[in-house]
Amino acid sequence: MDGNGSSRFLNLLPFGIPTQIIAEDPQLLAAAAAAYAHWLAEAPVAEPSIEVRLETGSPSTIGVSLDIVVDGSRLRLNGRGAEGTADAATGKASAILSPELAEYAAALTDILDTLLLFLLARRARTPVHASAFMVGDLALVLAGPSGSGKSTLALAAAERGYKVLSDDMIFVQLEPEFAIWGLPRPIHVYPADAPAGDHPKRMRSGKLKAAVPLRAAALRAERTALVLLEGGSELALSAAVPATAIEKLMDLDAGFALLKPESKKAIQALASGGAWRLKLSDDAAAAVDLLASRFAAQP
Repeated sequence: MDGNGSSRFLNLLPFGIPTQIIAEDPQLLAAAAAAYAHWLAEAPVAEPSIEVRLETGSPSTIGVSLDIVVDGSRLRLNGRGAEGTADAATGKASAILSPELAEYAAALTDILDTLLLFLLARRARTPVHASAFMVGDLALVLAGPSGSGKSTLALAAAERGYKVLSDDMIFVQLEPEFAIWGLPRPIHVYPADAPAGDHPKRMRSGKLKAAVPLRAAALRAERTALVLLEGGSELALSAAVPATAIEKLMDLDAGFALLKPESKKAIQALASGGAWRLKLSDDAAAAVDLLASRFAAQP
């Protein structure tokens, strides 16, 4: 963190994009640094592509829910002790945060992620609704609608020692070379599916989930295999026609349709490495073992 008068600067490289967070409150900036510890830049960012300004104050809306509105290239958020905006055209965001937020890491991280990921998604880092974990240098991208088992498989992979990129969303880069990026965050599963221990409970998409800390994170991968998740009673893995996989994934969840042309190109790139269908049983650990054994030696 660098000082300059009364302002302080946090230099980051999330998904390889030069980013600067600016705040006058040292406690607030320290909390932001903890949230993005994986992305701290070793040297100051000379010309950031993204700039986020944070200010401690009294936001007009302090409701318990976070209300997010996207209008073209602009995003507005209100609630949870914060109000903020982000403008994809300029790459700039700002937020007024209640003083208490610096002490509540999960709530502050949600607000900062909302602003920052909106801008990153419009800097050629396209979000895809999928979880992913690493088998060697290959990222297994697990895609399916909400409730299909993405987070449960990510947790099972983490418990078996595999590095996880994400439990719910990856970001696809096409230029200057193909890569996918993950954002290290807790894995959210239903409390009944969480491992033993006292895990914080959080609302995710209107459902109560347990936030399980991520043991080992991966940030980036250059090789992928796309796996479509399907319900079933017996575990089975089979090849899928890439065009069919692309069609299924283009049936986008609400929110992902905002970047439909970009999403199609991202999904096509993911499917170019091959596509498979995984029929799931109730045994997530067995599914991870099956995937790992199938792809461990893939060239």
